Amino acid sequence: MQEYLDKPHLVDDLKYDLRIYVLLYGINPMRIFICEQGIARFATETYVPPKNSNLDNLFMHLTNYAINKNNAAFTQNQGGKAKGYEDEESDEGDSDEEESGHKRSLNAILRILMEQGADPDKIMEGIKDIIVKTLIVGQPFMSHIYRSCQPDDYDNSMCYQILGFDIMIDRKFKPWLIEVNQSPSFKTDSPLDYQVKKCVIGDAFKLLNVN
Repeated sequence: MQEYLDKPHLVDDLKYDLRIYVLLYGINPMRIFICEQGIARFATETYVPPKNSNLDNLFMHLTNYAINKNNAAFTQNQGGKAKGYEDEESDEGDSDEEESGHKRSLNAILRILMEQGADPDKIMEGIKDIIVKTLIVGQPFMSHIYRSCQPDDYDNSMCYQILGFDIMIDRKFKPWLIEVNQSPSFKTDSPLDYQVKKCVIGDAFKLLNVN
């Protein structure tokens, strides 16, 4: 169970969350790479704080793409930016195209937050802090399992995983962890999906030195 975040930051009066991609490469020592690009998923009906008359309106309160794509009001994004994991060059170029629709890039949201007076760098530092602390909590257990399965792996490099962290920003521009997906979807229903997810997977292989 988790407390409902009833004062989320809104864009176009809609609730949204951020999918942040993380490459966990090595457990002891733990190595974490955070992709510089992600996807914002939007609800498809104007947000109203929860009350008895609207609690069953999933298109208002939930940001899940699998739910909102079934709403007649859903608009697919046709573009976006893609940039790779931190300190890594990406093959994808930046686009100046303004984004709209119910899926947008992380960069598009950060631009909106900056226009509203927020500090995007501070927000991203808060998100990174959440990611690191969340993985530290699970590190002892994961390390035990890793050593049990791979006792002769002294290089700490035989296993890796791409995780999907779902983050929500509140009205005071504070990031909150919603959940962690151990098997994030890599289905591409739009050019934005393709650009971002291609970058996530491609740069992960580069970091893993897979040839």
